[in-house]
Amino acid sequence: MPNGLVKRPEELRDLLAYLVTGRSGNSLAARVGAVEATQFASAPSYSEGPTWRDGELFFCSEGLRRVARDGTVGQYLDIAPGATFLRADGRMLICDNKYKAILIMEPDGKLGVIADRYEGKPLRSLNDLTVDARGNVYWTDPVGSTVDNRTGNVFRVRPDGAVSKVAAGLAYPNGIEVDPAGEFIYLVESQTKKILRYLVPDNDSPLTNAEEFYNLGGSGGDGCAFDADGNLWVADFHRPETGSGRIVVLSPAADVLGYIAIPTKVVSNLNFGGPEFDEVFCTTGTPPGVFRAKVGVRGFRGHPGYEPKVLRTLDVTPQ
Repeated sequence: MPNGLVKRPEELRDLLAYLVTGRSGNSLAARVGAVEATQFASAPSYSEGPTWRDGELFFCSEGLRRVARDGTVGQYLDIAPGATFLRADGRMLICDNKYKAILIMEPDGKLGVIADRYEGKPLRSLNDLTVDARGNVYWTDPVGSTVDNRTGNVFRVRPDGAVSKVAAGLAYPNGIEVDPAGEFIYLVESQTKKILRYLVPDNDSPLTNAEEFYNLGGSGGDGCAFDADGNLWVADFHRPETGSGRIVVLSPAADVLGYIAIPTKVVSNLNFGGPEFDEVFCTTGTPPGVFRAKVGVRGFRGHPGYEPKVLRTLDVTPQ
């Protein structure tokens, strides 16, 4: 922890969390505190949305890029993705802003569209996505929204293809995830620096009664991912006091379990991967690319999803 007086409430909170978890012998806190992140891949520009699949890492940076098993990095698909999500059947869901659609990618790289319109109009923006236990796909639509202009939305597409707006009036809704129990949806609202939590609807209802799960302070958060025990790992975008980004680990009770420093100006998103699924891969800016940290904690592989209705296929060939 830095020396000197604690001047802001979030600094006091972080200090208390450090004293409780960093010195208490908590095994996860000790493990996270000893982790060192190293660069795994470079990229041509700001990077987002990492996903590990069968020994390869996919991420978003001037197209969908792939880190092959031999470590080579190259563009895989000529699209404009913002996030990716791997289903249990090996098919990848993608938020794409070239076709303004939720795409599903087969293991051979073929692309299908499962949502591209709402109330007869093209989708506006697609940032991040997740899947609940009923197979519904949720994605965030933040473009242009701020604290003073709360026009951000969350959308949902059911396996039968029905699209609905489930949350509105948000100040840059960003990362979104469903916990391993399938009980809550966690949403990073970047402009307010908050992580919001909603009960997952057991029918086709919208998201209601948002509660503040945690306030990150700093510059707010971006993407997030769960480990197998239900702890939430969050990309803490940029800390003004250090000039860099980091990863924050939060328990289901919103206790801080630890931090991982990332030697970059910003951290955008993260996911678990590696042969044992106990490594964290995070996408970054300045420098852009992907960093890797061997955390020794198993990640949550996500809810499996159901067979979606594919509206059409796209003539986009893997490179």
